[in-house]
Order: sequence, then C-alpha cells, then structure tokens
Amino acid sequence: MSRFRQLEFDESFEEPKGGDEQRGTPVRDEKYFHDLAVQFWLGGDYELALRNYSRSLEVRATFLEGWAGQVRMLIELGEYAEARKWADKAMELFPEHPDLLAAKAVAAARDAMWQDAMACSDAAIGKPNAGARVWMSRAEVLSLRNRAVAETCITNALSMAGVLKPFIHLESGRLFMRTGNYYAAIEHLNLAVRLLPRSALAWLELSKCQMALGRDEANVTLEQCLKLRPDWDEARIMIGRPTGWLRRLRARIFRR
Repeated sequence: MSRFRQLEFDESFEEPKGGDEQRGTPVRDEKYFHDLAVQFWLGGDYELALRNYSRSLEVRATFLEGWAGQVRMLIELGEYAEARKWADKAMELFPEHPDLLAAKAVAAARDAMWQDAMACSDAAIGKPNAGARVWMSRAEVLSLRNRAVAETCITNALSMAGVLKPFIHLESGRLFMRTGNYYAAIEHLNLAVRLLPRSALAWLELSKCQMALGRDEANVTLEQCLKLRPDWDEARIMIGRPTGWLRRLRARIFRR
C-alpha cells in the first residue's frame, strides 16, 4: 500500500522519550510537529519522523518544511518512487522550489536514475535561492562519479549552512560513509555528535565508521547511542562485534 494512503493519524501519536520537560502546554502548531519530526529523525526513527512531518501539514498545508521533510523521510525509508511523487505533489504548491528539486534529485540518485537525478540537481543548483541542502544533494548526486567535485559541494553547503550546520555535518558524514571514505566521515560525525549530542543517529553512524576502521572506541560510541535509544535493534545487534586489533586479525584471516 502506498505510504500516501497510510498517513492517517489520531491524537495517540508518540512523542520522544527522555526529552526536557516543557513549561506549560505547548501549542500544537506546525512548528511543534516539525520539531518533533526532527527529533525522531535524529533518533533514527524515520517512520515517526514521517508521521510528524505529515501532522505539521495537517495544521498548515502550505508549510514547506513539512513537505520537504516528508520527502527526506521517504528517502530514508528507501521509498524512492514515493519520494519523487511526494516532491512532485509538493511542487504543485511550491513550483520548482530548489529544496524540493534537490530532494527529488537524491531520490532519483538512490534509485540509480542518474539522468533524472542530474536534471533535478541542475535545476535546483541554478536557482538564486539554492541553499545548503541543495549543495548537499548535489554532492550526493556527484559522489559516485566525481569525488573531488562532490567534496567541493560539501564545502559549499557548510559555508552557507548557518543554523543547519550541525545537520549538514551529520549528512556529510553519512555521505562519506556510504562512499567508503571513513576517515572523512569520522571527521564530520565527530563534529555532529559534538553539536548534536542527543542524536542517537549521529552516534550510531560514527560507531559504524569506527568499526569499519577497526577502532577500539567503536563499542563505547555505540553504548552512547544506546543510552539515547535503548530499544534500537540496529544498534543492539552491533554491540560486542570485534573491533581494534581483533577485527583486523579476523579480516586478514578471512581474506586468505
């Protein structure tokens, strides 16, 4: 069933556990649901992030970040065709908006639709209001074909990120990790966990890179992730995997 038909909610939606208590009763406006969505994304719970972006649109249908956020979460969930459809639907309200074009470019790139990805990325980057997310999208589209240019795009994204800088460091680290550049990934993810210390996602991604390089601190990083999200199965199954010299020894043995 299409996720578009599944986005129906009642007042029993879940809120992040362990957050700071708020004074008074918060106003459940579009910003409230948007902020919840961001918290869930940083916690690696893409389904609940998607739901809360959708709830932000129930409050205000013309809320750009709600539309863009839904596209990004569908990409996180591997629903690339749905993400492209959702971006097109959003652009009925925001024609040719660079952030929506950029998100559609990423969805196409993840789905190995290179010509469509480049066309959307070219259109996005040519807009006068192209920002950090547009340049991050450009980096991903180019990452498997022109690594040097992709890295320049990341530099451009960071230079204009402003308040988005912690998120751009997180996404930069994740992109470098996907392309196998673990040293660069760790550099960005170390900054991400410093700027977003309560992001279980940032800690998990950092631990994956450390583990890939056989670093002893990988399990300590993973434990920090599990303190923030104890029930995360992806993190729990990684605990106890060999790291450091034992991992490197096993890798050499199995290569023989």
